[in-house]
Amino acid sequence: MTPPNANELVLDLLATHDAHSLPLRPLLRAGVLFGFSDQTIRVALSRLKRDGRVVTTARGVYALPPGGSLLMREVEGWGAKEARAVAWTGAWIAVADGGLDRTDRPLLRRHERALRLRGFQGFAPGLHLRPDNLAGGTGAVRSDLMALGLAPTALVCRLDQLSTDDERRARDLWDLPCLAAGYHALLDLVASGDAALDASDAGQLAAEQAAAQALTLGRVVIRSLIRDPLLPDAMLPAADRRRLVAAVAAYQRRAKHLWTGLLTAWAAG
Repeated sequence: MTPPNANELVLDLLATHDAHSLPLRPLLRAGVLFGFSDQTIRVALSRLKRDGRVVTTARGVYALPPGGSLLMREVEGWGAKEARAVAWTGAWIAVADGGLDRTDRPLLRRHERALRLRGFQGFAPGLHLRPDNLAGGTGAVRSDLMALGLAPTALVCRLDQLSTDDERRARDLWDLPCLAAGYHALLDLVASGDAALDASDAGQLAAEQAAAQALTLGRVVIRSLIRDPLLPDAMLPAADRRRLVAAVAAYQRRAKHLWTGLLTAWAAG
């Protein structure tokens, strides 16, 4: 597991705290757990503030801006993602972007990120598909994609009555065995994190080590869930995915409780 960089650490800690704000002292103390000097954390805070990703609410107190960034909202809302999945009738949602200006690199990055976040895969040049099994259907997905940064020139529509060969090709766009194996691997990872949290009451050092592991582990698992395509049961049974979501939610509650205690104690000096 790759630990967070200084910017990511600050953002994760602010997102973890219920008030979404923290004074400088606990941020610096948390940085020590990940090998960051005080200066490194201060530079990260300055950079995040300059970019509008962090604000100051009082002298030496840092917070996430009201509303937060798009990706931060995705991270915070990962637990509700499962509720978006509805029964699948066999139709597909298509995004046609053959006319996209691919020389506009920022636009292209936002466009491709939107497609990834909603589980689309390339079916043919300029055509991306996903099962039409998200709440609200094509209209809701279109609005969602546009909010995520889809290029305004892209066409979003419903597609059905594919030929037998095209239907098979569409279903093969996702590596289903890899997704299924990934759920099991992540469940094992969460179980190992739970064991570390069980040992966190053995002393301050154990608590800090467990907290650091929890933040790093949580980033890995939640990033995977954010990017999960939410495929319908007819393609990939969702039981393991739902078990993973429940396990991560329980683990996150425990990790948040541990981090809240540490941050509060560090803030008090």
